[in-house]
Amino acid sequence: MCKVGDIIVVDKYIGEDGKPIGKHSFIVVNENAGIIEGLEYDFVTNVMSSFKNLKHKTKKLKFRENLGIGNMDIISDIKINNNSGYVKADQLVYFNKSKLNYYVLGKLNEEFLDELIKLIVSLNKQGKLRNNINNIKASNTTS
Repeated sequence: MCKVGDIIVVDKYIGEDGKPIGKHSFIVVNENAGIIEGLEYDFVTNVMSSFKNLKHKTKKLKFRENLGIGNMDIISDIKINNNSGYVKADQLVYFNKSKLNYYVLGKLNEEFLDELIKLIVSLNKQGKLRNNINNIKASNTTS
């Protein structure tokens, strides 16, 4: 079971472009089941990515939609790497637990979660959120 603020690792998922992507981390931002475009989902997430180098970090953090994240923002019993990364706050990825193989890595501290939720709300008001529903389409299975 995952809750808002949990960081989950998904074995594989389908990206916005429809292509399968291997193991990846996500932050749960909504745990209420619902329906989008006629498709059922159990929870909504934001995708996390790592910085490749300092140039990549500088480039990605210029965009308001990307929120930098580091180890001090994460609470976990599992040893995690020391790499910093970012959350793509404008990309909402919908999942159905029955089609998903994942585990909970940790959770966000409250301050970072509050900052992320405020950014998502602001981006929504500006019409800048993108919905990836590829993982809940009936013809796609990610398990």
